[in-house]
Amino acid sequence: MAARPYIAVVGGVNMDITGFSGTELVLGDSNPGQVTMTPGGVGRNIAENIARLGFPVTLVTALGDDTHAQEIRRHCASCGIDLSYSGVIFGVPTSTYLCINDSKGDCLCAIADMAVCDAITPEYLQNRIRALTQSQMIIVDANLSEETLAFIAQSQSAPIIADPVSSKKAPRLAGILGSLYAIKPNRAEAEILSGMKISSQEDLQRVGEWFLYEGVRHVWITLGRDGVFYMNEEEHGIVPCVPGPVVSTNGCGDAFLAAASIALLEGKKLSEAARLGQAASAVCARSPRAVNADLRMDSLNFEFL
Repeated sequence: MAARPYIAVVGGVNMDITGFSGTELVLGDSNPGQVTMTPGGVGRNIAENIARLGFPVTLVTALGDDTHAQEIRRHCASCGIDLSYSGVIFGVPTSTYLCINDSKGDCLCAIADMAVCDAITPEYLQNRIRALTQSQMIIVDANLSEETLAFIAQSQSAPIIADPVSSKKAPRLAGILGSLYAIKPNRAEAEILSGMKISSQEDLQRVGEWFLYEGVRHVWITLGRDGVFYMNEEEHGIVPCVPGPVVSTNGCGDAFLAAASIALLEGKKLSEAARLGQAASAVCARSPRAVNADLRMDSLNFEFL
């Protein structure tokens, strides 16, 4: 990696197989629609969004020794993601994410086969520690094990931002909350981590205060079509969604986190970071892919802010 300042992302990489229904879905039956196959994964999506927004990024992950890995490497190189610290795990397939979207573009259900992420151990990262120690910021996703997340939290001084990934994986972050610079759970993930139900804005503030009490400095709780709640010691509120066409919501949270993280790194207020994140999410929603290749920082500032 060059000496330029960069963000390190540690997390999962998938080959995304996504089905888009052309009509209202009928469960238990064959539905007409479209199927696409593109590189994805929370960590990889965040890294690609960061690169498309013009900030240098290195991705630390694990890939299988198959054709999916070859396509992912080719695609990452084409959009400026440094993979020099990512290794090949022989005999294990590259992670695959199978998603079914309804006619409105929302994910109805998904299955993630991510066994290769088990190879991203503390020992694996120790051999690639330079990628982390020389970064300005580290973004992790909860595809990593609790042990690996703890290793990163204990060994690194750069600001760490976390994506809980899913309701099932969010609890893996519980042990490192006090080390996090920022976190971006959705409503369900925030409820699981805090143990509190979110049914109102007052509930959001109470859960936000809980995260701050646990040591997290900045909190975003994404609310789908209801926008995003943000909170730190200085400010809190809700930024609504940016109106526009929705082809697919797959990857919108990853676009949000990439743009919002860059904003924090550049010294913007949390509310400004949330607005920039929502703008990036709106651009993502226009595309059937998990990352919209048209994403640019100058277009966000011009069109949305």
